[in-house]
Amino acid sequence: MSEGTAAAPLGTKADPIVFDHESPEYAARWAEEFRAIRESRCPIAWSGAHGGYFVPSRYHDIVAIAQDSQTFSSAKQVDALTGNVTGGVLIPTIPVPTAYPIETDRPAWDAYRGFINRRFAPKAAEARRDFARRHASLLLDQVTETGEIDFVADLTGPLPAIVTMEMMGLPLADWRDFAEPLHEIIYTPKESPEFAGVALRFQAMFDRCLVELRRYRELPPQDNLLSAFAHEPFEGRLLTDDEVLGYCNNILSGGVDTTTALTTNVLVYLWRNPDERQRLIDDPALLPTAREEFVRFFAPQHAVARNCTRDTEVGGVPIAAGDRIYMPWGAGNRDPAVFEDPDRIDMARFPNRHIGFGAGAHRCVGSFIARVMFEEMIKQVLARIPDYRIDFARARRYRSIGIINGWMNMPATFTPRPRLSREAPG
Repeated sequence: MSEGTAAAPLGTKADPIVFDHESPEYAARWAEEFRAIRESRCPIAWSGAHGGYFVPSRYHDIVAIAQDSQTFSSAKQVDALTGNVTGGVLIPTIPVPTAYPIETDRPAWDAYRGFINRRFAPKAAEARRDFARRHASLLLDQVTETGEIDFVADLTGPLPAIVTMEMMGLPLADWRDFAEPLHEIIYTPKESPEFAGVALRFQAMFDRCLVELRRYRELPPQDNLLSAFAHEPFEGRLLTDDEVLGYCNNILSGGVDTTTALTTNVLVYLWRNPDERQRLIDDPALLPTAREEFVRFFAPQHAVARNCTRDTEVGGVPIAAGDRIYMPWGAGNRDPAVFEDPDRIDMARFPNRHIGFGAGAHRCVGSFIARVMFEEMIKQVLARIPDYRIDFARARRYRSIGIINGWMNMPATFTPRPRLSREAPG
């Protein structure tokens, strides 16, 4: 596990571990890698990959870092002259707009988060349940007569995109122009030759957001986020274009790919465990509790980064100002000190102190709407095509799951059934 000498202090730069969250090896055996780190003498270890970063593996260490936003910053700085990026919540950094509010610190964070909180509150999420249910049904209508589906392309990708775009005020018919770049930017390794093209498609998505923002500035206020960004005062002024793009980055990235990843992983689990699938069919009241367990186990948002602002220590390990920290929610969610039998799914696990939606001030603002979208997709599948059979010979996982633990595609077959509506989604 270690590349350094036995005499060097463990868990420091002098004794790095072999660890790269962008690698295929990590994607294939991440739970085992974190277990090895956690059970070693270096449960907060240094990796030399991507310029170097610390990797905490224990639940309480991860939560302690997440809750100390003064010492462990999320802020990203972009050099106006060179375009070089430092800080932020991604390792390695990528050329995308600073995400608001997740890549800000207090006191700015309080203002940016407060500006959107009510639109993501539980009541606001529930108000969109009927919309999510109807569009999940319409998406299935496009395939039920064929007996074939690609869950990612036909359901778990489109539905979160459509719901999030409806919240934003973006044209629903263009959901693929948003969903596909959001998936690609996550699963494409940042150092691969094709990443430059993916980044261009991702930037085009933000160019479209600006076009729509300027359109809303010429219209009376409407009930969507882009209209709010265009008209509602923020600390006595209107938001700048860059601030709006920052919100778009955070909301679209957080609202689309994470929910896709969670739902697709759960569909795999239920196919592999038919008794559990039948249990949810027979007892739909179990779904909210099972949902939290699925978030814990699969950790759809696998990790974010933090940036140390001063010399400190966590768990007895010294961390210097300027050091980067990879914050693996997935590792904390498998810590046996907190979760009994953590590598097993218990759909009735309660209480469940998982950190699948993060911890501290930057806990996911969209967690309530994500829960709604997940539930409505699973309900529709179990009600309408419960005998689905996944074709793993053609299914492909994300090549890199260090940020989002997802699937590129998920072909399946089922007994053909009549569609319920001829209406098109979007």
